[in-house]
Amino acid sequence: MEKKKYFLDIAHMHPVCPLSLSHARIFVLADVWARWKRKQEFSVRFPICMHYSGSTVFKITSAVSNFLQKRNLNDSDQKTLDLIFNFYKIPKEHLYEFTEPINVLDYFSDVILKDLRSIQVSCDYNDYFNTTSQWYQEFVLSVFDIYAEKRFITTHNNNKSLNYPDSLFRDPAVKRLNETEFSPSTAKAMVTESLRKLDDEWSFERSDSIGTRIDEYVVDPMFDAEFLGIFNAIYPYLKDLSISQLNARDIFKEFLHKTENSNKKVSSVANELYSHLQEILPVDIFFVERHLQNWIAKRIYTETILLPPNISTHKYFFLGSITNSGQVDSASRGYGMTLSHLLEIVSPINARLSFLYTSDSLWRNHEWEPTVVEQIRKKTHKFINFYKILKNYEIENYQRAHAIINKDAITIESLIGEGRFKKVLHILFDELPKAIYPLIGRTPTILGKENEKLDILDFFLNYFEILCPSLREKLYEN
Repeated sequence: MEKKKYFLDIAHMHPVCPLSLSHARIFVLADVWARWKRKQEFSVRFPICMHYSGSTVFKITSAVSNFLQKRNLNDSDQKTLDLIFNFYKIPKEHLYEFTEPINVLDYFSDVILKDLRSIQVSCDYNDYFNTTSQWYQEFVLSVFDIYAEKRFITTHNNNKSLNYPDSLFRDPAVKRLNETEFSPSTAKAMVTESLRKLDDEWSFERSDSIGTRIDEYVVDPMFDAEFLGIFNAIYPYLKDLSISQLNARDIFKEFLHKTENSNKKVSSVANELYSHLQEILPVDIFFVERHLQNWIAKRIYTETILLPPNISTHKYFFLGSITNSGQVDSASRGYGMTLSHLLEIVSPINARLSFLYTSDSLWRNHEWEPTVVEQIRKKTHKFINFYKILKNYEIENYQRAHAIINKDAITIESLIGEGRFKKVLHILFDELPKAIYPLIGRTPTILGKENEKLDILDFFLNYFEILCPSLREKLYEN
């Protein structure tokens, strides 16, 4: 029997620096959700890509070039070099690579991917791409062709922009938003306000940026990221189809027309892409930081124009950020700590669990407390000792032990669905060992009778496979 499909997505990274703790936390929370859905026997799509765009990278290359060529450094150069040497801690042997924008983006992409693998985030790494992909750039061009056909492109102060205020586009976008689920539910009002305030004053044309070029301008990164979900759905299938740079734009445009009107006759390649899209979409859940509500409003506009309601994003899960002394962390500005830094001082197990041990109220910002890492270290050490005892000694009252874990299993499933991972860890690390430990006797497990308590041991292994697979591996090995 074919597994049900589940598509989980996030706002993808601009790789101009290592991951901040806020961004790392989003990946971990999304990964727990992905693993939970796989446990429910879904076939999960969890894409990862890097958005090579924007102008921040030029500040880096300019500062490094001026430094290497011993030119006078302005204040911006000094600040950038301080980030590179003291915050990002870039080895000097890599500095010569940082004179080319793509090299910078490649370097930090590699750092991000390495760090995510270290904490066992289970993205679809085999389908990884970045937005310099010729396929993606042709896809962007085809989307803007559709925008032009629908007259969604307008002109403001002699610059091209998107016609958000026109009721022809706003009214359907509001309707689509009202059909979309939000967590927490109060986020809907926030995004609704952002959507109603979107105007046509922000041009999508930039002259100093990396990205897809349309005529003499480059598309602003805030105007092509919102349809990455559509491209993510079809990207794994592109390599098996006859799509070249010469025909890609036309095929993608045919595909988008077919998506709008399923009865439209298109080429076999476009039709195959359409079939794959129907299999993968909608995005079932989209994890995003709360401060990106304006971008989510833009994303809803885009999906209203390009997708029918049945394959538009089903649910947005809004998350607060990690703060440091009340200030939202930002790796690109040097605020807070990066995931790379955290992994230098703690194990991947404790790093990952620290993200889950943040406030149960995921919607709110969370002040990062360095002591949380030490709390987690102590809890994991204590739990590992408990698990060894559970494994090596007989349980004197199996009936009572089974009743305890069966009751808490229902609670844990509900808490995971609500995103209350701190409470889940409290049950697994504290409440369950406290309840089960008195039931463990002093008689070593009798050879041949290990299977009698496998379901109790597996209860813990199965939930740590979701929450922290490297801890599960450690428990299993012991």
